[in-house]
Amino acid sequence: IAVTEGELDALTVRQHTNMKAVSLPNGCNSLPPPLVKLLERFEVIYLWLDDDVPGQAAAEKFARKLGVARCYIVRTRGGSSEGPKDANDALRMQNQDGEIADFRRMIETADIVQHGSIVRFGDLRSKVRQNLSDHVAAAGTKFGSQLEGLNTILKGHRPGELTIFTGRTGQGKTTVVSQMSLDLACNDVHTLWGSFEVKNEQLATKMLQQHSQKNLKGCTDEEFDAAADAFEALPLWFLTYYGSTKLDSILDAMEYAAYAYDVRHIVLDNLQFMSGGLGELLDESIHALRMFASDKGVHITLIAHPRKEDDGKLLQISSIFGSGKVTQESDNVVILQDNGVYRYLDIKKNRFDGTLGIVPFQFDTACMRYRGMTPQEIFLLRQKMMSSPQQ
Repeated sequence: IAVTEGELDALTVRQHTNMKAVSLPNGCNSLPPPLVKLLERFEVIYLWLDDDVPGQAAAEKFARKLGVARCYIVRTRGGSSEGPKDANDALRMQNQDGEIADFRRMIETADIVQHGSIVRFGDLRSKVRQNLSDHVAAAGTKFGSQLEGLNTILKGHRPGELTIFTGRTGQGKTTVVSQMSLDLACNDVHTLWGSFEVKNEQLATKMLQQHSQKNLKGCTDEEFDAAADAFEALPLWFLTYYGSTKLDSILDAMEYAAYAYDVRHIVLDNLQFMSGGLGELLDESIHALRMFASDKGVHITLIAHPRKEDDGKLLQISSIFGSGKVTQESDNVVILQDNGVYRYLDIKKNRFDGTLGIVPFQFDTACMRYRGMTPQEIFLLRQKMMSSPQQ
């Protein structure tokens, strides 16, 4: 049987190969457990998803979900950067150019999923080509426009990475990460929140207002229902754990969410509640989360408290609570800083391309969100601070 992203692709495969074909209900974003069960009776499954970065990443993920021994990945472009993206594209290109698309050949050259620990360059070749020819998609899902500076520096939000996010108490770590996760969820990045310090109803109250971009305190029932209906439609789930929780329990729930809901972003707030704050346990927790992110193709955003330091000093990578393993295992390190004039996100580590920098921001009470500051706004704010009688 062939599994495709769209209905037209499934019809095309059926018509030109006489093979059974079904379409995924939500494109490459998810493979629901009921469909996994329906596919159990098939000995061979051809994953015929879009031959682009998101489609091929999803094909490998679904193959591991269905069982790599019976799955083959079809690449309509045959390792090239040009050509039809999917089966229906191949059919339409045939009609335009008068050439016959060789669908059988595509099936015969389908790839098996290699052992995760052993590869040659030949196994990576098509991915390398995709990364170079479609570097925008390879950079990941873009963050929201209100914090556009994150896209300039980090380039995007990518599966399989571990991000450490820290900042002093009360400066807005949870609020910023909440906004970032909502923007990604609006782009269909399935997200799981684990809030061990703030109860889910409090977190959901904040996130609901951020999503609706308005202060809903004292709102009417109609206003609440409209905002709540839109918020409830997001691919967003919450862990019910609260307070100090064993890591094994958290990992078990994370694994279920990745399998059942195809979660691709997990936010954990915060590290100390999962490790008890002890150095050895903290290192073990970081290593376990690093392995989970890599193995499951899930991006984990981990909020961590800094060490106790003088309030007047800016935080550094060494300020993050725990040993050096916390930041060594991470792909990205983001610190929420306050220099006395404005707050900003300080990207201290970026394993993707090494770009570092800052994203100054301020809170917009009208839409209940943070937004990036322009150079002119920063200049005026500095002038105002310098002319203040208190300075």
